[in-house]
Amino acid sequence: LKDKISEVLGSARSLREAVDKIAHEDDVFFSDRFILPRPLLRAISSEKPCVLLIDEIDKSDTEFEAFLLEVLSDFQVSVPELGTIKARHVPLVVLTSNNAREMSDALKRRCLHLFIDFPDRAQELEIVRLKVPGVSERLAADVVSVVHRIRKLDLKKAPSISETLDWARALTLLNVQTMDEQLVSETLSTILKYEGDIRKAQQELKEYVELQRAKLKAPRAQSDKDVLH
Repeated sequence: LKDKISEVLGSARSLREAVDKIAHEDDVFFSDRFILPRPLLRAISSEKPCVLLIDEIDKSDTEFEAFLLEVLSDFQVSVPELGTIKARHVPLVVLTSNNAREMSDALKRRCLHLFIDFPDRAQELEIVRLKVPGVSERLAADVVSVVHRIRKLDLKKAPSISETLDWARALTLLNVQTMDEQLVSETLSTILKYEGDIRKAQQELKEYVELQRAKLKAPRAQSDKDVLH
């Protein structure tokens, strides 16, 4: 390549003339052979219909979001040196967001919104059973019960399903079979990531245990393990 460039430039009498000679050969340097296709371009140029997942779009910068507008409206990508690459098959595009930042109206107009809420207790209990081998039935029920109660609080960040699973796994590794107030309080940092949220949950747990004891009218006869249910 070096020899060929020298050959092309050999007769150039000035820098301007050398640049002009190189410019006449720009199609050699600016071609698809020099493009490293990433997932977005691969989806657009795919020979078969495909699904393009853009996970946590709210974590991207505004420049990437603006770039997506052309993809989502016209299903094409414009490369200045090459031109416009149109989709051979329109991909099914899925964008996920955790609302870390507000998305632009232009992007939202190009999407159908689907809100996925937390699962109910029965569904989350089934998830824990499937994803945490060896967890006892009582522990799984305890974990899900406490998590659902905590999610009702005004928290900066409510526990996600993955954090429920992390908590269940950690307790299973500790050979815990069932939970009490002290154990919950000491391990809340597994599911809550802000100190203010942890304090709120500890206070809620304390009030709940006291209420259950009062209902049972036997403060000392019942253990914390029983009143958590």
